[in-house]
Amino acid sequence: MINDVEVFKVDVDSHAYERLKQRLDRMAKNHDITDDENNTIRNNLNAIISYGLKPTIDFGIFLGEFKPQPISRLYTITNSHDPNIPFYEIYSEGHGDIMVDSTGDEFWAIIRKNRLKTVMLRKKLQRRSADKERNNDGGLGVDKVIWDVNEFITKQEEKKEKIVETPKEKENTVNINGVLWVVDNSIQKVYKKNKPSISVVFNQILDNPDWSDKIKEEIMKYI
Repeated sequence: MINDVEVFKVDVDSHAYERLKQRLDRMAKNHDITDDENNTIRNNLNAIISYGLKPTIDFGIFLGEFKPQPISRLYTITNSHDPNIPFYEIYSEGHGDIMVDSTGDEFWAIIRKNRLKTVMLRKKLQRRSADKERNNDGGLGVDKVIWDVNEFITKQEEKKEKIVETPKEKENTVNINGVLWVVDNSIQKVYKKNKPSISVVFNQILDNPDWSDKIKEEIMKYI
């Protein structure tokens, strides 16, 4: 389990589980990262794969950072590309060779076509190239980079909650004495826009004593 989450809206590739075990799980078990760092990374990962993303877009997701500890067996400042800058290097189980893309001080996830492909280490220095093509100065080769998971989800939910009036709805909306009414042909009713429970069925429009002939004519244009 990633963190007690059983149902994901994003599919999780077996490769991603293996990389999580080799990297984050190993670091947490050996106290290479603090509990707060571990929890932040896991919470962000769980949040994004439980939320679900557009399957037509590939995402690179920043999960969190950590401070390399000199007492850790993973600590290094001798990496060839960024000498004297502290990072962790994650080694494969039972081998001395360094795993590909396993040096850094941040955790990132890659989701392609709504499927979690991998969880990996990256260097904070590579943030500037996160949105570039793959293998281009450390680019992730994704369509969109998510820097703040909670902010991303909040904005997505706000978009869902926002009521967008379609041209059809605008066309079928009538202002009656300062109150907007919607003419809905699908249910054969005219109802108050801000209180749909108040309505008048079509066959009672002409007999409605509260509306003038002019108002009735206006409504009938949309029926």
